[in-house]
Amino acid sequence: MKTRVLFVALAIVSAGASYAQNKVNGTVIDRTDNSKLIGVNATLSNDSGQVAGTTTDNNGKFSLDADTGNYILELSYIGYETIRMALTVNDNTHIGTIQMQEGTTELGEVVVESQAVIQKVDRQILLPSKEQMQASSDGVSLLQNLQIPRIVISPIDNSVKTLSDESVQLRINGVEASTADVKAINPKDIIRVEYHDQPGVRYNGAAAVVDYIVKHRDTGGSLMLAGSNGLTLPGMGSYYAAGKLHVGKSSIQAVASYSPTDIYWTRTNNETYNFNMSGAHVASLGGGESGEQAHTRLAQDFSTGKIENNEVGEPTRYKTYPVNVSLNYNWTNGDKNMLNIRLRDNMAYTPYGSSDRDSRLYQPTDSFEIHDHENSSSQSPSLDIYYQHNLPNKQHLYFDVVGTYINTHSDRRFLQTPLFGSVATDTTDVISRVRGDKWSLIGEAIYEKEWENIMLTVGARHNQQWVKNTYLGSTEATVNMTTAETYAFAEMRHRVDKFSYVVGIGAMHTLINQAGQKQSTWIARPQLTMSYDFGKGWFWKYKGYVSGYQPSLSQLSDITQQIDKYQMRRGNPNLRSVMYVSNEMELSWQSKHVNLNLWANYSYDHKPIMEETFEEIIDGSPYAIRMYDNQRGYHKLHVSPSVQVKLLDNKLMFNVTPYVKYMVSQGNSYSHEHVNYGLQAGIFYLLKGWRFYADVVTSGHNLWGETLTIGELKHDIGINYNSEHFGFGIMMVNPFSTRGFTSVTQDLSALAPANNTAVMQDYRQVLMLNFNVNLDFGTKHREGWQRLNNEDTESGILSGAK
Repeated sequence: MKTRVLFVALAIVSAGASYAQNKVNGTVIDRTDNSKLIGVNATLSNDSGQVAGTTTDNNGKFSLDADTGNYILELSYIGYETIRMALTVNDNTHIGTIQMQEGTTELGEVVVESQAVIQKVDRQILLPSKEQMQASSDGVSLLQNLQIPRIVISPIDNSVKTLSDESVQLRINGVEASTADVKAINPKDIIRVEYHDQPGVRYNGAAAVVDYIVKHRDTGGSLMLAGSNGLTLPGMGSYYAAGKLHVGKSSIQAVASYSPTDIYWTRTNNETYNFNMSGAHVASLGGGESGEQAHTRLAQDFSTGKIENNEVGEPTRYKTYPVNVSLNYNWTNGDKNMLNIRLRDNMAYTPYGSSDRDSRLYQPTDSFEIHDHENSSSQSPSLDIYYQHNLPNKQHLYFDVVGTYINTHSDRRFLQTPLFGSVATDTTDVISRVRGDKWSLIGEAIYEKEWENIMLTVGARHNQQWVKNTYLGSTEATVNMTTAETYAFAEMRHRVDKFSYVVGIGAMHTLINQAGQKQSTWIARPQLTMSYDFGKGWFWKYKGYVSGYQPSLSQLSDITQQIDKYQMRRGNPNLRSVMYVSNEMELSWQSKHVNLNLWANYSYDHKPIMEETFEEIIDGSPYAIRMYDNQRGYHKLHVSPSVQVKLLDNKLMFNVTPYVKYMVSQGNSYSHEHVNYGLQAGIFYLLKGWRFYADVVTSGHNLWGETLTIGELKHDIGINYNSEHFGFGIMMVNPFSTRGFTSVTQDLSALAPANNTAVMQDYRQVLMLNFNVNLDFGTKHREGWQRLNNEDTESGILSGAK
């Protein structure tokens, strides 16, 4: 480790008391942005060893007691270059303000006794404590131990999301990473965790970013194995494996994950169709139906065409086998340049779909049996080539090119047959087969330049996609489509005393070409982030930005897919890209034992892409057509205070985060609003590698268009033990649940209102067993990691599933 050593001769002549206690004090700040550094280790040593030690407080200040004499003052901080100063102490000695530089090479073994949180304008820097590191088996479990407010980690699939159910972007040394990559991190290699709660323009609209800054290894390698599986629910599990080998300037890493699911759902559905049909019109319907059969199909109310369905589900299987693998080659030429090549393949085989159902459908005069099943498979190999070049005077160039091919097969059959004794005799048999092929090419380039208190970032990103989807069965058609999205941006960060700000400008252009029909859209994307350090632990942040997104390929497809006897889903090639505005504000206060935070966000989507439902006569029969369109607007206000209490040197921690979400969905022909009150809370205790924890997240609601989804109350308790090379644990998921996992989806449309409830009865009091093994061999050295990473995962298939 490169250590910056300063020898300062301080000779202060004073008469008297040569052996009296003196004070040595000073303030430590970040050299780049002048922010106060909290938790810096400050020690005084002489020939006999260390004589005094402390850490900097919330204002970056330290104070040490020392007798008259000669000393070495050492300041060390994870992620920063160590400073040593020679002192001659004759009286109270004020060092003044000391600037620490972020390290660019591997750090020594510096231990943080208690977690420190450093507030910066664009992120929080979290320094895990010794206990948090010992109780962690990988990067995901360390994130759980850090207990970041408004971050929710699933105990089953290890997914990381916000309280708003938005995915959190994971990175390792700046490179975007998968959950499997983060699971492969050995906690002892983690220097710090950077939490970007207000990501800049370069993150392309991410809700939040968690970046793991890790040490680098030398010749030798490592092996990691981890997994979890239900003891009382064997059909749920997740497994991870990773291996890494270093040879000179090169390293090779392989990562694999496997997350099988084999469970049973029971679905009930109550729906009404308010078709605008008269009795005369019903009697004249074609399609081979008699007047009596047509009357039966349109239910009891001949004057309005009203149909009421009460569907009672039976346990239905959901089974999937997703496998993700990656092979990574890295070549690093010191601090000059770096080449990274990554080959990925994400595969999934789903013999029983997540929306499958076996049920009985009851109408006042008729009853039916329903079987709705889908099996699908997908494969998406990709090649990612990344190059980084470091120029003199703190300048950096980053280039990334990713090519992806996604192949999708999906076969679905919906069968509705009358039960014995029913008046109705008609059978509905819908078969849909989709063969999808998609190719994409993503290229990105970024230039960075650093000055004393300023950083400039300029970049551009282009995404080109080609799609060919073939629909067979009840609907036969081929969709060919080309889309492109270009995004250019510039961002400047600056700090003036206690005030920091980030100014970003950007522009996005989208182009869609389908069957000769083209559309082009430009969206400006400015951003402003500000923060102010009031001192004494108080910190304020604001972020406002304009961004945009284009419709998905599945929404754009010029195709109509039948869902069931009464519904069809239709793509809309006339959809246009959407602009949205977001304003976010945060006020926080930190002390040794208590952290308080008040966070609020208001966002508005202008002409968002949301579903609408309308009636249409096809082959003489009425159908509810579900189609996406650019609606009027969508508003969301999210307010979330949080309280965090830390005791026993952060070994015992409580976290409570209540929230309220107010959502307004404004369609072209409808308007809905909804309020969701909720709570996230957790408690954990760490002791010599043991972790005892309990978490709870209340039901999260989301209103989008005319669909309201209501999640389940989730809670878990567990215990884990972790040593240097292995760990194990046991957890109970939903220990207080009475009926299992429940998810509710409500359709609020006037034409086809519905209430669908899915229950997994076995998902209660579930015992999960987990294990991990970490083996290392060889020495350590610095290895480069890419700053950019792009991946295409959207297949572009229009689904006919309900």
